Amino acid sequence: MTSKDVYLKLKEYIKYRFIGTQHEYESYLDNMFRIFDENLKRYTPDNILDVGCGNGDRTILMANHFNIDICNAYGVDYDDQNVIACQKRFNAKKIDLETDDLPYEDNMFDLVICNQVIEHLKNYRKVIDDLIRVTKKRGYVAVGIPNLAHLINRIYLLFGIQPMCIHLDGPHVRSFTHKSFVKMLASLQGVKLIDCKGSLMYPLPLITAKFLAKHFVGLSGYTCYLLRKIQ
Repeated sequence: MTSKDVYLKLKEYIKYRFIGTQHEYESYLDNMFRIFDENLKRYTPDNILDVGCGNGDRTILMANHFNIDICNAYGVDYDDQNVIACQKRFNAKKIDLETDDLPYEDNMFDLVICNQVIEHLKNYRKVIDDLIRVTKKRGYVAVGIPNLAHLINRIYLLFGIQPMCIHLDGPHVRSFTHKSFVKMLASLQGVKLIDCKGSLMYPLPLITAKFLAKHFVGLSGYTCYLLRKIQ
């Protein structure tokens, strides 16, 4: 084994064991559950829409969390295999968010979720407006994104390294800082920002990263925002 091989193995070990990047999915999912538990303890939605539902596992978890009957769970996704898999579990449709409107009536859903989706879209404002459109008055919209101003991205940029959340050849076409996203949400008509949460903070050890991200949202790896439709 060459010195280069040793270096690469050590780098991967630090990345996945010490920093905790293998916990990304569970982290931003738990972040959304945390924002629900702190703000919607007594909220009893009748239905739910998951925009970018993937294979449907998250949709099921969210529906179960609020005791929503699975027949009142809805999802949309772009991937054919995901949609086929979801259609066996709940109401799912295939759409292209860049060009298509959500195939639902105005004021239809009590809770709309869009987690780790809009950074993949050029026309993200159209999608956010559509999330609000299909939400009932006094219903809620939850949006989760990666944070461009994440602590490790600031360090990377200091040394001229491409930020983690917007790789040159990666799937993300948009990037947002926490402050800029809050400012954008504040400009939206008909909704009020209720709360925001952060999760993970690389390159700190996992336990420390999780703790600090709760208190320093603008430096966290992932951010989640809860909106309420007021009109």
